[in-house]
Amino acid sequence: MNTKEFILNQFEACYNRDTWFVSLKTALEGVSSYQASYKSENSTHSIMEIVHHVYFYNLLELNRFKDIAEDVSVKDNKTTFSVASEMSWELLVNKLFTIMKDWIDELKRCDEEYIERHSQSLTYINLHIAYHIGQILQIRKSRGIWDENKGINYTV
Repeated sequence: MNTKEFILNQFEACYNRDTWFVSLKTALEGVSSYQASYKSENSTHSIMEIVHHVYFYNLLELNRFKDIAEDVSVKDNKTTFSVASEMSWELLVNKLFTIMKDWIDELKRCDEEYIERHSQSLTYINLHIAYHIGQILQIRKSRGIWDENKGINYTV
């Protein structure tokens, strides 16, 4: 397996292919707006805030990967968890899934050398996504809104 295939596999696992951990698609499947917005007294972030954070950084890093100039600066990581009031849960999830599809499409277009030059940051992006998938599942499990039958597919 070359680097390009390896990185593509990571993005697909994070986006929509359950492997050793569940994908974003599985982790978010069936989550209502109310459930996504819920935040207990002990919670650091709601599911919606986590999803916004993942969306924010994936959009930022995809634009950097594609050499698209932007005027985004992150002064405080806490702000990346804030969701604009006009963005619905459904729109946010659709935007995140679109970014994940865009990542996969862009990686397929790139040559091996370009991906190798960026492989460290691409791997960190996927580690970041997987970390937050774990947070989402922990929240869902603690709230009793996770179907244990949707667990991992370790037979891959």
